[in-house]
Amino acid sequence: MSWQDIAYKDVNDAGRSKAIWLLVAILLVLSVGYAVLHQYVGEETFTAFVNGYAGVLALVVPLLAIMLGYKSVVHERNSGSLKLTLSMPHDRKDLAVGTFVGRSVVLLVPTLAAMVVAGGVAAVLYGTEGLLWYPWFLFATVLLGLAFVGFSVGLSMSTAVDRWITFGALGGYLLLVNFWGLLHGMTLLVLHRQPVPPSEFPDWAYLYRLLEPGQSYYRVLEFGFDGGGAGLYLGAGTPFYVDWWMGVLLLVLWAVVPLVVGYRRFRSGDL
Repeated sequence: MSWQDIAYKDVNDAGRSKAIWLLVAILLVLSVGYAVLHQYVGEETFTAFVNGYAGVLALVVPLLAIMLGYKSVVHERNSGSLKLTLSMPHDRKDLAVGTFVGRSVVLLVPTLAAMVVAGGVAAVLYGTEGLLWYPWFLFATVLLGLAFVGFSVGLSMSTAVDRWITFGALGGYLLLVNFWGLLHGMTLLVLHRQPVPPSEFPDWAYLYRLLEPGQSYYRVLEFGFDGGGAGLYLGAGTPFYVDWWMGVLLLVLWAVVPLVVGYRRFRSGDL
């Protein structure tokens, strides 16, 4: 028995869950709906569709990842079923890795399926210029999903107190998706005693802004699609380390670091 068994159980349980099928339906409706409606809100090109669709996914994928992961371990811990799971030939590392992999599969399979369908609809409606780079869009979205699954599963392992997990999940989403830019601006304001325009950012401020997972997502996507979402990092004088590869690295770190921190607390905690 190993982490693969736990991941398989997670995916198998998801296949019988009405909530997961609702997730699939929501993703499909949002994706195809945006593909059709894009012609009314943006330029009718495939590249413009991708850039607009990325904005939708940057809001939806983190929310779904957190919803799937934030109770993944703490629910079993508080219900007592975790003791039964660990009484088998599993250790806590198997549980951590298996839960992360299982929840990632549950999130990413329907997400990628919805993206492929939406991309096909968009190619018919807006042409195929840029279609060859569509797999890069899928890759960037996978990284975004993994970042938030890692964050939410790590959070779920960090404590056995339900309300702290709930507050952490809500606060994490608001900070990492909605308010990081505000925090970045306030930090510069405090340090410089006045608003700092992007053209006058110190070098560290670019990396600080790129730490937001959504910004890293846009920076990775910019490598294949010129959408302007990462325009802050493309101007003259920006440091070399805010290139697309840094976006990839930061998204990987967002997946790994919270998972490792949560596991370390879980490893030494009571069940």
